[in-house]
Amino acid sequence: MFEQMMLPALQTARSRYLDALANLEAEQLAWRLAPGSNSVGFLIRHIAEVEYRFCAMFFGRPLPDGVTLFTIGPVQDEGQFTDLDALLSFRDSSYAHLLESLHEFPVDAWDAAVQAPIGTLTPRQALGRLVYHTGYHAGQIGLIRKYGGSR
Repeated sequence: MFEQMMLPALQTARSRYLDALANLEAEQLAWRLAPGSNSVGFLIRHIAEVEYRFCAMFFGRPLPDGVTLFTIGPVQDEGQFTDLDALLSFRDSSYAHLLESLHEFPVDAWDAAVQAPIGTLTPRQALGRLVYHTGYHAGQIGLIRKYGGSR
């Protein structure tokens, strides 16, 4: 069911996110829309961490060993996410983890309510929220890159 009904929408949203990152240069990772706002590097890390977190909360797959969530909760961007290769690798690993989780998820569980720290959602609703979340932050990345950002 996932492959036929939801994967195409997820892939389309993902392609738009990847477009926002096309030709990204390492120095752009520190760019921000305004002082105190999140940097491009922080947003890339955050999107990936939320993918891991949603797998744990809604799709029955725990965080992999060694994955630590630094950007979720009341946190502030301290400018630590500046290694482009590491960020892109983390991005790709989280998405692969998400896809594996969704491919293995039982068909009959998509519409069962799940209580999570962010509220009660069905996994189907959670996937919609995850797609929105990625698009929202991808839009921020696009704006930061378009207008040059600030440090």
